[in-house]
Amino acid sequence: MSIRKDFIGLTSFFSGLLPLDTLCALAGQNFVIPFYHVVSDEDCPHIKNLYRFKTIKEFEADIDYLTKHYQPIGADDLNDVLSGKYAGKKIMLLTFDDGLRQMYDVVAPILLRKGIPAVFFINTDFVDNKALMFRYKASLLREMKKDSLNTFTARNDQELQKDLNQSVNAEFDTFLKNYKPYMSSDQIRSLIGQGFSIGAHSCSHPYYEDLNVDKQLSETLDCLDILQVEFGIRQRLFAFPFTDHGVSSEFFQKLFEGSKVDFSFGGAGVKKDIHSRQFQRVPMEGWNASAEQILKSEYLYYLLRVPFGKNTIKR
Repeated sequence: MSIRKDFIGLTSFFSGLLPLDTLCALAGQNFVIPFYHVVSDEDCPHIKNLYRFKTIKEFEADIDYLTKHYQPIGADDLNDVLSGKYAGKKIMLLTFDDGLRQMYDVVAPILLRKGIPAVFFINTDFVDNKALMFRYKASLLREMKKDSLNTFTARNDQELQKDLNQSVNAEFDTFLKNYKPYMSSDQIRSLIGQGFSIGAHSCSHPYYEDLNVDKQLSETLDCLDILQVEFGIRQRLFAFPFTDHGVSSEFFQKLFEGSKVDFSFGGAGVKKDIHSRQFQRVPMEGWNASAEQILKSEYLYYLLRVPFGKNTIKR
């Protein structure tokens, strides 16, 4: 676990005592982008061994807190953020990764009821439950009691498959068929019809720091092109799978030239980036903590790093 994650986890239980407005003003960071992967009261065997996720009640409490203190904006407003239209206002853009079916079944109805826009980032390899991301396979292997030392250290599907046989892969196929962890194409179209934005999350959900620049670009742009052809997306939005750690400035220069991508998103918390169209997001899962506790810990961590000049990601 990173130093930042350790800090957020350790301080989240008392940081709620600190005033949000004061922390926000001191940090000078009025724009936050929370992100989630799943919201569910179900067991979610493909996720439960990876991180703690929010129940429906916890998620609704998070949303109520966020909308009380931040004005929700949509992806269409991001150019206005850059132009300074929202200067002095606390604003948020709500985002969700991986395109899991709970986005359609659980999250979208809550957001529609509350009138909140959001962006759902999709891995095109998994739409319609064509395949399963290797980390979700790792969680399922733990549930099957078939995990090994390699299960949770594997960096890609090929590494994970080293110790697996055909019968285990058949169980993954059965899980995809019966559980249907991902959204269907029709569900994605329905979200777009309801006013939500769809963005790219790469084709296959790799660790970008393990790829060369050409492969990083193909994972990104191929995913965007598929989404544009299949769903007619208006904006070209991209959120890094896992993390943008280790991604070079060369990638961003090629990404943004010629309007290949409008905006991209990392997951490093409350932090600045040297690229103006690359925004960092706040992970809202992994801890037994509320949105209030997580955000206040993020601001506190930001403030503690100010004297060391560590709050801008340099590439």
